[in-house]
Amino acid sequence: MTRDELYINNTKADLNKTDITLSYKSNLLTDISKIISNRSYTIRLPKTAKNLALIECAHLPSSTSRYPYLKHKGTLLRNGIEMIKNANVVLLETSETIEVALTWGNVTNFAGVVNDGKKLTDITHGTVEGVDWVIWSNKGSNSAQFPLIDYGFNSDDPNVWYHPVVTVKWILDKIQEQSGVTFNFPSDKLTVINKMIIPLLTRNDSQPLFDKFPFIIKASGLRYDGFNSCDVVFSIPDATQQNYGEILSENTFLKSNYEASLISGEIYIGIKYTYSTSSSDYPIILNVYEDSANTSPVISKTIYPQIEQKDGYKSLYFQFSYEVDIKDGYKFDLSLTPRPSIDQNSCFIESDSNINLYLKTKGEISFGEKFPLVPNLPDIKQIDFIKAVASMVGLFALPDGENGIKFIPFDNLSANKSKAVDWTNRVIMAYNSVTPRNLQYTLDNIAQNNWFRYKEDDNVMGNYDGNIQVDDATIEYERDAITLPFSACSTKGGVAYIPLYSYNDNGELQYNKANPRILLLDGTKGIFKGLEWTTLIANNYQTYKGLINNAKVVTEYIRLNSIELRDLEMDIPVYLAQYGCYLAIIEIKTKENDICECKLLKL
Repeated sequence: MTRDELYINNTKADLNKTDITLSYKSNLLTDISKIISNRSYTIRLPKTAKNLALIECAHLPSSTSRYPYLKHKGTLLRNGIEMIKNANVVLLETSETIEVALTWGNVTNFAGVVNDGKKLTDITHGTVEGVDWVIWSNKGSNSAQFPLIDYGFNSDDPNVWYHPVVTVKWILDKIQEQSGVTFNFPSDKLTVINKMIIPLLTRNDSQPLFDKFPFIIKASGLRYDGFNSCDVVFSIPDATQQNYGEILSENTFLKSNYEASLISGEIYIGIKYTYSTSSSDYPIILNVYEDSANTSPVISKTIYPQIEQKDGYKSLYFQFSYEVDIKDGYKFDLSLTPRPSIDQNSCFIESDSNINLYLKTKGEISFGEKFPLVPNLPDIKQIDFIKAVASMVGLFALPDGENGIKFIPFDNLSANKSKAVDWTNRVIMAYNSVTPRNLQYTLDNIAQNNWFRYKEDDNVMGNYDGNIQVDDATIEYERDAITLPFSACSTKGGVAYIPLYSYNDNGELQYNKANPRILLLDGTKGIFKGLEWTTLIANNYQTYKGLINNAKVVTEYIRLNSIELRDLEMDIPVYLAQYGCYLAIIEIKTKENDICECKLLKL
């Protein structure tokens, strides 16, 4: 007789005499987003005073307890051995008994990646150059970050250059860091993954970058206008911001090419030949105009300085910050209008003086500007990205501790035959003859033609899909086994071709939208060769092909004690001498007296 002990939130529950039925499931051939947890069948607890207190009297309609709506920590001991710890226990319902169930082996933090639907562009990022953004400019030669890829533009075009790329590993590391999940890849597959790159094919701008790096307009001088005032002369010192605005009217007007929400500045002006010490006599006027005629400003601000007397002149320090609603095309100027009389030699810029314009995103960056990395990642869910990478190198996923995922090659099942556990003498034979209790000849979700595809794209020349065929006339004809969220790439001149740019009839450069791509980095070149599905299948799916062809699913009753169940490794096959073969575990369901119903797939 099996003796079970169930602890819920560290409190021992009263149990009936019936054994708790447990189900262990492998994730072999399972979609990574549907990593299956091990589970118990419904556990019916008696309505003892202890158990009612344990569920906080949630069996009463008048109860206000949150117990039924929360997950609880569970531990199961069988014959004194801790079989399961850190399980999730949930209250299903109450009737004559209290019905609960437990699940374990689930990757807690990974549920957030799967269920929240987060995209790659939801990855948290900062504003550090080289980490979060790069300058998109002509670097003179290609590099690992700006590899040679044929995007469709002429190599001598001064208005464009190669887009930056990020590595697949960089993205996976970000997801791990922010989700709290650890990905464990086999070293040989990681070698391939580390060569994979994602070209950033969009040109999205970033509000955090605009907030961190406002448009800086330098007050580089003063121009006397002949009417007892001086206009501030503007310049744009940062080459990456040249597209943000235009300097007009002898450099005394700045036209913004973006909307702006804030304008601030610090200006230092020296002024000679005056005797007044009142700040009200030395105002600067900030005017913002909507039209080109400079009539009736839509914003007008008078700014007064702090004054310090220096040797032969007064130092005027202007500091200001205003929330504004500047539209694309608005322009502004700054004029010093002192009440004491001045001439063209009276005023000068004393030290570094800047006006800061805090811009709003426009939706798209221009060549020569800051290129943010995360906002230009493909519009793909994080879980779909992980699935795509794992499928390309032939990996299935198993939980690895509470918050780890271990990626296993299908080939491991064959390679681990030397570690196989011999269950020959544990089988409880159903018949006098050496035949299985049950034998099935098909696997779920397998067809005669199992297609592995790239995302459909009319701009891609050639077919880069692959097919694994199963010689079984009794199953459906075809299915799409995997469709990646990336399109394939043609090859031109030995590098990947992505038609991101073209020229119109007037010879003008045009930017086109393109589906996400995944490539391999070959030195400073981006290539697609090696990522054709025919190649990927040949390199990574040979064991898988053997598993799904001539499939035989054996069901047997096998004696397994508590320690053996606790220490199960789903990527280690078992051996049954009566059938002379190795088998992979698909599912184990416990019954009474250490008897387990085991579903096994012949390797």
